[in-house]
Amino acid sequence: MPTPSPYYGSNYIGLNSGATLFIGADPIVDVSGGYTYFLQYAKLAFGVTGAYSPVSSSNPLPVSLSTGLTATISGFTGTITIQGTPSGTAVPVSGSVTVSGITSAPVYVQTAANCRVEITGGQRLSKLNDSVSIFGPSGSTWIYANLVNSSGSPIGTTANPMQVSFSGVTISATIAATVGVTNDAPGSALRIQGISGGTNVAVTVGNTVGIYDTNILNGMTVTYSQLNAMGATLNAIYNALSVFGLVRPSSAKSTVLSVTTSPAVLGSGFTCSSGVNLKSLGSNTDLIYLGGASVGSSYGYQLEPGEQVFFNVANLNMIYGMSKSGTQTLSYFAS
Repeated sequence: MPTPSPYYGSNYIGLNSGATLFIGADPIVDVSGGYTYFLQYAKLAFGVTGAYSPVSSSNPLPVSLSTGLTATISGFTGTITIQGTPSGTAVPVSGSVTVSGITSAPVYVQTAANCRVEITGGQRLSKLNDSVSIFGPSGSTWIYANLVNSSGSPIGTTANPMQVSFSGVTISATIAATVGVTNDAPGSALRIQGISGGTNVAVTVGNTVGIYDTNILNGMTVTYSQLNAMGATLNAIYNALSVFGLVRPSSAKSTVLSVTTSPAVLGSGFTCSSGVNLKSLGSNTDLIYLGGASVGSSYGYQLEPGEQVFFNVANLNMIYGMSKSGTQTLSYFAS
């Protein structure tokens, strides 16, 4: 028997007349209905000569597409992965490419973890001549964006506000009628400083200022109590000094009065800060006695005509006077 072409070795099966082997096939009737053909069921495999690799879901059949091939991929569900060889090499695409999403949603481009999407052109883009436009959902000119810091934490929120530096801009802001300023943490002081980091900021406080710091209020209460105690002490000292005539008087009283042989008080109701000066007129004809309510010739302070004396007393009603004989004249100046 001649060697068949191509030759696959000695382990092939040749079918001869009368063989009892069965081969699965699918009967196909031709268009005219006159003949019936049988299409054989077969398992696919690939590999070099003398070796094979069965095709399965985990070992798909490799397909090479020639240049210029036009293909339509349809009827797939799930994820379709397109990659070059070796795995991960970029797949070049040329010509006009249109990517369309479904009617109600845009096309989403998503990468695996720790990967990124790169879009490059035939030349590098210049920031002076070129631009890239990014459109949001439904072709709108704005896009959704979440701002994060270097640690990945969201910024621009209440707990982590966004810090922005402006130069040469005009900002119009609407500020609420009531604006509150709080410390950064309990027990921390509120500090206002200039732009240099230490320059004092001039502040003018008007109207009514409320203080709600417990330590300050307690300190003010203690200070107020001490000032009250000091005021009471100073008042007591003033009274003591008044008694001893060491306080500068704020008022004075003077008069000339007649004294007789009966003791009589010189004046009533005038409080002295310094005391009282008394003088017997030079025209008097006899002595004048000065003292308390029981003054007399045996126990009074004696003033001769033309003589004077100073008494450091708190009130005029403490001094009584009388003459040794007849009516004599006495003058005094109290302050």
